[in-house]
Amino acid sequence: MVASAMLLAACAGDSTSPSAARLEPVDASKALVGVVDGVYNFTIDPSKDQSIKLGASSLDLPANSVCALATSSYGPSKWNDACAPETVPVTITAVVKNAATNHPSIEFAPAMRFNPSTSVLLHLYVTNAETLGNMTVMKYCGPFAAVCVDESIADTSLQTAVDAPAGLVSRRIKHFSGYVVAENGDADGVGGSN
Repeated sequence: MVASAMLLAACAGDSTSPSAARLEPVDASKALVGVVDGVYNFTIDPSKDQSIKLGASSLDLPANSVCALATSSYGPSKWNDACAPETVPVTITAVVKNAATNHPSIEFAPAMRFNPSTSVLLHLYVTNAETLGNMTVMKYCGPFAAVCVDESIADTSLQTAVDAPAGLVSRRIKHFSGYVVAENGDADGVGGSN
């Protein structure tokens, strides 16, 4: 699974979602409340602080956190490299998969890296108590990983925080292509049965 979709439909109305998608809860038992599987587009102004919301989940992007898309490097050995900030608006596509399961995922395009001197936070709202109680981690699934990986093993600043009463799984991200919510120890990142 190289995907994980980025839960975010837009700050200031610059979002497009599938015609069947409704940005309100359709079933309180859904893992990503208010979101259905599909493709979501949103445009960001990388020079401003922004919190992009999709249902009850969100992505917090500080100003100047997006590395310049045309000139910055990308890949595991580059996540901590300094970079020049992107200066023009960027349209991001988020593909949400398995929104109604215990292991929702989000895949973002274009792939991008974030300035390591900023802290970009991804918050996924998960209502399944079993998933939240099983030492949940948010794993990276992308072109550099044969299976979804817990990046906090190599970088403690990327540890997943679970707020079970609030139903939130959160962590800092230094780049994106895709993320999935999984139980700790699941090699493929998708856990057991849903």
